[in-house]
Amino acid sequence: MSDRRWRSPCARAARISTETICPIPLFPEEELLRLATTSPAAKREQLVREALAPYLSLADLRRLAAKGEELHAALTGLEPLPEAVRALLTLLSLLLAPSHEESIRQPADIAALLMLKLGHLDHEEFWLVCLDTKNHVQRLLPLYKGSLNSSVVRVAEVFRLPMALNSAAIIVAHSHPSGSQEASPEDIKVTKALVKAGHLLQIEVLDHLIIARGSWLSMCDQRLGW
Repeated sequence: MSDRRWRSPCARAARISTETICPIPLFPEEELLRLATTSPAAKREQLVREALAPYLSLADLRRLAAKGEELHAALTGLEPLPEAVRALLTLLSLLLAPSHEESIRQPADIAALLMLKLGHLDHEEFWLVCLDTKNHVQRLLPLYKGSLNSSVVRVAEVFRLPMALNSAAIIVAHSHPSGSQEASPEDIKVTKALVKAGHLLQIEVLDHLIIARGSWLSMCDQRLGW
């Protein structure tokens, strides 16, 4: 990110050609004041989306984030591009990439990233997170697509990569495109099978997260399958 000082978008207007277009601020002062005092959450979200829409394809942003690809590819190409938009994408890319030194100490530590990858899907996906002895993320990857049931989720396949990586623990997660956080009997059955196999293989299953639209559930916290 540039170390230049922040300046008004029009600060250089007197020194440039009159044909140069001065970018419009994303959030005019009067709009910020109105947001801070009277707007409900839904209205605030709508105004943020409208401000970003000319510069950033939100549909492309979600698609790229779900695939772990370069988020800057979601830019529309419209110029001049506000520095705030570039800074936002840079920050998102930095925050959402799991660090090799980052320890997963509670479900919330990994749930935010999984929500970004799974929360917007219109189908079920099952993901695996491999952790070392210090709970550092070794690998994060999708294993299955489609309805989650015990005939599809094969225990041996789930543990194949953790065994190859000599993982100490795993976290599994799957999406609920219906928006419900409630664990189904099949979800609990799959979880019990994984926990049992983990005990035998000495690879602890720390949690099974259900990722819905804008929310998530820790099955371990609810003692569903443990």
